[in-house]
Amino acid sequence: MLDFTLSEEQLAIQKLARDFTNKEIKPVALEFEHDTEGRLAEEIFKKAAEVGILQLPIPVEYGGSEGSNVECSIVLEELAAGCGGVATAIGANWFGQTPIMIAATKEQRDKWFPELAVKHEARLVCMAMTEPAGGTDIENPHMHSRTIRTILKDGGDHWIINGNKIWPSNSGNSYLYSVVCTVDPNLGDEGSCLVIVPDGTPGLSFGKPIRKMGMDADRNSEIIFEDVRVPKENLLGKVGDGARILQRTLIYNRAGTGAISVGIARGAFEIALKWARERITAGIPLIQHEIISAMFADMAMEIEAARLLYLRAAWFNAQPGKASMKWSTMAKVYASDMAMRVTTNAVQIMGSYGYSKEYGVEKYMRDAKIIQIYIGANEFTRQVITEEL
Repeated sequence: MLDFTLSEEQLAIQKLARDFTNKEIKPVALEFEHDTEGRLAEEIFKKAAEVGILQLPIPVEYGGSEGSNVECSIVLEELAAGCGGVATAIGANWFGQTPIMIAATKEQRDKWFPELAVKHEARLVCMAMTEPAGGTDIENPHMHSRTIRTILKDGGDHWIINGNKIWPSNSGNSYLYSVVCTVDPNLGDEGSCLVIVPDGTPGLSFGKPIRKMGMDADRNSEIIFEDVRVPKENLLGKVGDGARILQRTLIYNRAGTGAISVGIARGAFEIALKWARERITAGIPLIQHEIISAMFADMAMEIEAARLLYLRAAWFNAQPGKASMKWSTMAKVYASDMAMRVTTNAVQIMGSYGYSKEYGVEKYMRDAKIIQIYIGANEFTRQVITEEL
């Protein structure tokens, strides 16, 4: 039996996220571009912590809601309908939490989850993965971790980390950093590891925030590790487990990028739809012109199809033993390509008004572009899908 309805609990979570977006995000969405110090975004994250959104996937016993990949994806769509950057930063926070969910011991969970679940402040997690010279190589299982250049060295009672990461979301404003590294690149996956680094650890520093085409609410900068010392118990699993943990982490979070894509597309679609109903050209509302009507029909169908793809992926990911890289990657690729088409068409339909900053449609288009690139560029991830076939 198939059931395409959300449960009462899921509908309540969806409403919470939608109400939060309408109240806190949409009124200020166009201001993030000028918020160069990130203060406005930090206020939003703090409010998200206060209502329980930031801690959604954390187990109930530690103060979270234990939301599955389904609930998290539903929330990301709602947030992205207001601002893709806010959704990306919060989704990236869950991205950084995922390795702890997957591989932490009870002692590690007892140590970190209560700290991440607090509601009086926003304690983000950063997934420090990509490196300046490697790009998507770090996500490619065929590279077997050989291009990782962030080195973990045994320092007796501590691990010592040296290296650089680039582009991670929430860099410079996180409470914890989930760092992908290796004891020796020549060992391939056998040398890979994943270690937790708390903010403020000596030797941990950051480059200037990177100014981007879009996603202004999401903070990115270089992360620099210079003889960073962390306790031995901060290693997740053991040396050699890093690649496996990372690949499982990507499965859950590619579904989330599909949801963010749908939210961005929906946000632009709704503005353009309202505009087309009210705009009079040749004596009739713009939406009554046949070619424009067909464009809206196509956009609506693509949004619905992408939503079904990410929900299917998230549902499989929420079932024990059924998490699927194929479904998650399909959702990511199709939805991000769809978001680029829909937001571009929304700008086209609104003409010069769509191109202007006033209505915000061009912001959705700029935000959409990076999703075709992050968490695996679509050219590479299409290969992942083919291999799964």
